[in-house]
Amino acid sequence: MTPYTAAQTLKATPLLNRARLFLDLGGNIWRPDRDPWVYEEMLWLVELHGISATATTRTEAFANWIKQATDQTAKRASDGRPECPYNGQYPAPNKIPVEA
Repeated sequence: MTPYTAAQTLKATPLLNRARLFLDLGGNIWRPDRDPWVYEEMLWLVELHGISATATTRTEAFANWIKQATDQTAKRASDGRPECPYNGQYPAPNKIPVEA
């Protein structure tokens, strides 16, 4: 699953089920330390597809991850949809050489 597809799936998932779906997609979630010494230890950290996001709440961390995954996707200039490798065209058919 691409980061864009994962972001759209997470965005459509109810808030109570996002953590479970995030883990099912192969993501990692780290909760804040109970006794933090520095500011970074007070943040939630989520990571999936090489994209990491942090925030003070888990819900906000998921929202930041979704925004980063969506922003990193190449988009068409005309309508903002994700760039398609075929640019709307069907893939070329496989030509099998015919021997005479």
